[in-house]
Amino acid sequence: MYTIGEFAAHGRVSVRMLRHYDAIGLLVPAQVDPQSGYRRYEPTQLGSLLRIVELRDLGCSLEDAAAVLGAGDEKAALRAVLEHRRAELEASLAADEARLARLTARLSTIEGAHPMSELVFRSLEPVTVYAARGTAPGMGPENVSPVIDRILPPLEAALAASGVDYREPGIFWYEPLAGTDDLGVNVSWVAGGEPRAGEGWEVVELPGADRVAVWTYEGDMPGIGRAWHEFMVAMDAAGCEPVGPSREVYLKADGPQTEWVTELQQPVR
Repeated sequence: MYTIGEFAAHGRVSVRMLRHYDAIGLLVPAQVDPQSGYRRYEPTQLGSLLRIVELRDLGCSLEDAAAVLGAGDEKAALRAVLEHRRAELEASLAADEARLARLTARLSTIEGAHPMSELVFRSLEPVTVYAARGTAPGMGPENVSPVIDRILPPLEAALAASGVDYREPGIFWYEPLAGTDDLGVNVSWVAGGEPRAGEGWEVVELPGADRVAVWTYEGDMPGIGRAWHEFMVAMDAAGCEPVGPSREVYLKADGPQTEWVTELQQPVR
């Protein structure tokens, strides 16, 4: 049998860590002297220790290690844990790459290589639209996109099947839902001719406004959150107070998303 020091050396871990594994029931010594409290481990336990060390090195949790060691089919459990960890790392890398791209773009803006959009002001005329609504569980852009993907295609299909006159640009707007952390998501197309109600949409009169801050964004939808942030920073610097729902107007929404042009509109005072 190994002493705790010998066992720790073979596994390249600290004695303190072995004591922790014992305390949480992850790797219990084969023998504990009732008088001295000295721990001893069987050679057959070394495989379990090495498995824990391997999983921890890959960023897996102690709960993952316990699931593998306690499984009837250790190979299948190990595969499941590693596949889950790979998915976590892939998502983390994608998020870091997107964050790096935003950071690089911001540095380019500071250095003048790619100037930010210019904040402009104008009035907004009322417009009648054919709209569909949904609710996002939270106000982050990552919560809004799935709602748009769910409600926009049925709206387009219903309008196309009905024969009503609807036109570009697409207009989306968002409203905080009172008493919740949710966000009301509205997608629409401009109604042409004599607007009429139908199954799958509602007719909505979007009001005009005397003073609207406008920001033009060219790029794909994953970058829209960054564009809104830049827009809000510019409005704050200009001393503007946002009032009422904001809108996204898709001036160009065909071809590659990197070439799309979206106008962000926010009534202000």
